[in-house]
Amino acid sequence: MLVDLVEVTTTDGLTLGGAYLAATVTNRPSPIECLCFLHGDGGHFYRPLYLELGARLAASGIAFLAANRRGHDLVSRGARGGSLQGYAHESVDAARLDYAAWLAFLQERGHHAMAVSGHSGGAVRAVYAQAKEHFAGVHAVVSVSPGEYEHQGLVDTYGEAFAQLYRQAQTSLAEGQPDAYLRTDIPFRAMWTAQALVDTFHVDNRYSLTRHAAETGCPTLCVFGAEECAGPQVEPTAGVAMRRLRAANYAHVTVDVIEGANHAYAGREVALFESLLGWLVTL
Repeated sequence: MLVDLVEVTTTDGLTLGGAYLAATVTNRPSPIECLCFLHGDGGHFYRPLYLELGARLAASGIAFLAANRRGHDLVSRGARGGSLQGYAHESVDAARLDYAAWLAFLQERGHHAMAVSGHSGGAVRAVYAQAKEHFAGVHAVVSVSPGEYEHQGLVDTYGEAFAQLYRQAQTSLAEGQPDAYLRTDIPFRAMWTAQALVDTFHVDNRYSLTRHAAETGCPTLCVFGAEECAGPQVEPTAGVAMRRLRAANYAHVTVDVIEGANHAYAGREVALFESLLGWLVTL
């Protein structure tokens, strides 16, 4: 697998790394030339799942960019002289700046018909960013295992445990400690600042996947693993997202569920590739 290690700088001064995989055949099967793919929460661009997916797409004629967002790893240094970054400090809204920088890079590489894409928290950000920005040159959204960030739904799922966590974060904000760290296993295992947790799961549902999926303005694919939607490997926010998207039945949104796949698509990587390619060729 040959990759081009690349960097961009966002308009607010953050340097982000990534791996670009050019198409290795010329007979592209889809009008989409390249996927701009952001990793999951606390992760990074060089996870094997992403690079293997990119290699398969590149071998099929579709270029792939596995890209860091500012929320890579739990905590990172950020810009020189600036504040700490990483997932613990990240706002979903800032994904608009991250995608903008990467899409500009891809346009410089000659791509004019792209898809914003991502896995897990990156998948949420792909839907949100395109709904807000309607990026020029983006003709599709590919969202792999996004979660539904809806406040009351989390209270209904986790009860007092989540309500108490949210109140704790609010208390830290009220006391002038927005960067106080909180470690938790719900709604998934992570570390947050009080500011980031309240922002992500705010009572105004500002990052609701179902709400923003209605507004992407282009064909949108949301893929889930059956095992993350129900059963012993369940990821509750993903299961809720899948069910709500199916109920919404938006004309431009396709929902695909891969049997036997968990949130990491362990052992089902080929099935994930086939789902994405099979949809991309229909556009």
